[in-house]
Amino acid sequence: MHIVVNTRLLLPKKLDGIGWFSHEVLSRLTKDLSDWKFTFLFDRPFDQDFIYGNNVEGKILHPQTRHPLLYQWYFERTIPHKLKRMNADLFFSPDGFLSTRARIKQVPVIHDINFEHRPQDLPRAYSNYYRKYFPQFAQIADRIITVSEYSANDIHETYGIAKDKISVAYNGYNTAYRVLSDGEKAKAKTEFAQGEDYFIFVGNFSFRKNIHGIIKAFEKYRSKGGSGKLLLVGNPLWRYTEMNDALKNCAFQDDVIFTGRLEIEKLILAMGGATALLFPSYFEGFGIPIIEAFAAGVPVITSNKTSLPEIAGNAAMISDPDNIEKISDNMLEIYHDENQRLTLKNKGLQRISSFSWEHTTNKVKEALFLSLNLTK
Repeated sequence: MHIVVNTRLLLPKKLDGIGWFSHEVLSRLTKDLSDWKFTFLFDRPFDQDFIYGNNVEGKILHPQTRHPLLYQWYFERTIPHKLKRMNADLFFSPDGFLSTRARIKQVPVIHDINFEHRPQDLPRAYSNYYRKYFPQFAQIADRIITVSEYSANDIHETYGIAKDKISVAYNGYNTAYRVLSDGEKAKAKTEFAQGEDYFIFVGNFSFRKNIHGIIKAFEKYRSKGGSGKLLLVGNPLWRYTEMNDALKNCAFQDDVIFTGRLEIEKLILAMGGATALLFPSYFEGFGIPIIEAFAAGVPVITSNKTSLPEIAGNAAMISDPDNIEKISDNMLEIYHDENQRLTLKNKGLQRISSFSWEHTTNKVKEALFLSLNLTK
């Protein structure tokens, strides 16, 4: 079998959620299926570390996909032309993008369709592209993979896709996340929070991630007698005036620390040293930072929206993302109540056994076999 893979998000030192999914799954899949040929399609020079074996080759196509107009050119012109010449059996796309002009079996991983429900959170050019093409991608896909039962139901209901055409493959987590020693936690506090305790958020900064709500909850928590810092790990994804306004109006803005993107070794330290992860998003297809926090033994405060209760189970404190009062009360409870911290830590460590990249890869493999009418 010859599988062509869209690997445009395998970016060295810039892997985000979908990039990590691509890396973790493809590094395993290409080894498990060592007698298959894989061609990885990049849109810029690539790192040889992403060529996982002798059965993998990388090719660079143009243009670089930095804007919806370039998405359209790349996937509607460049990709089908290349696929026609390669005599491939299947096009696999871990970021969900397909080509409506390709005459080949195609399997996307559609992580979520937040843009259908919250188009206002994205620049118009992006939301217009996604809302035009993703319904088409869902219809032409031979099979769809997604990362939660919530997203599977959402794709089914929004796009009218039969449930038996959708496979669910939960995300895994980096097993380097672990419970830190007391000395490592002290090092994290010194390095990231001027020696103080801190709450942490990890992810891109956009409205649906509710960074403005996190800042407001931190301010409320501090006004009620809580102490420590707020660590925001990541970078802005789009223009985000609500976050800027919340920070400007925060009475404790000097205690809000922006780290930018952290390399994985630093991120493991920052997560493991935190008092709790704050992740009260409006919309998530999965929410990988939640299970990373579980693996680190760090309590989690998250949202009651979309997939988050499914992923968190009973191992997190859950509230409406707009309920700043409750989120701040949850922060106070975790900060002051050692028994609550220990309970959440233990529940999280138990919950993490439900997730692994090996399990994810097996589910992806099953979906590809079904698409190709093969038996394992």
